[in-house]
Amino acid sequence: MLAVMLCSLGTVAHADLPLAVESLLTDKGKLKLNLSLAYSNSATTGGFNSDAVVGTTTLRYGLTGKTEIYVRSSGLYSNIRTSADPMTETRFLNTWAGASYQFKKDTETPALIGFVEGALFERGRDSTYALKSLAIGLTAYKSIDPIVFVFSCFRVFVFSGYYGLNLPRKDGGATINPGNTLMLNPSVAFSVNDRVTLNTGVRWTNTWPWHIPMRQYRKTNTDLQLGVDYGFSDDNILNVTFSSNVSGTRGSNLRLDWLHTF
Repeated sequence: MLAVMLCSLGTVAHADLPLAVESLLTDKGKLKLNLSLAYSNSATTGGFNSDAVVGTTTLRYGLTGKTEIYVRSSGLYSNIRTSADPMTETRFLNTWAGASYQFKKDTETPALIGFVEGALFERGRDSTYALKSLAIGLTAYKSIDPIVFVFSCFRVFVFSGYYGLNLPRKDGGATINPGNTLMLNPSVAFSVNDRVTLNTGVRWTNTWPWHIPMRQYRKTNTDLQLGVDYGFSDDNILNVTFSSNVSGTRGSNLRLDWLHTF
């Protein structure tokens, strides 16, 4: 409703492409730096409550007008509170490398961007391992620029998804066989003007069970997402996204992303 209200305030004009789409791919010869900070909170009726902060740094380089390569690293700070044994930890999580390719542009049919990435390094509880996780995904988007007598608002419909494959790995003296993951994320972005884009979407996640006696069932989660992008300049974009779990046990998540193009 807020997006519709803001869009209706404009005049008859052609809005710029939403910032959410501009950040999907890197132009040829350009280097992008993405700094991200995500805070999440979750709780259960069994007396478990936790806060976690994940920081991520991503470097992206445009090889061609259709292809980019990237590498990212993440670290974690968490505070877990229980009635028995509270715990706080800070640790490095992982380093991933990947590539994105635009199969087609946005024409009469939606644009298609595919990606594949693998974990170069992951840190478990007691051990580190490499090349044990792989993800492949696809993003499709379609932009619509309606010009109405009273207002103009650029809209983009985005549908993205990925499948994550997690191979068995040894952590300390135990062999862990994590479950694989399927994620689907439809969303819509509204370009209010050349500086501000509003977006909302739903993220559905299906996680297959870990192969351990304590968890032999498949889990699904659904999150509602609300976000805003603000472009300080053509080379600096700030994104704020709030996610709330509407089914499942994930709690809430607040994420800040700063994207800078060199």
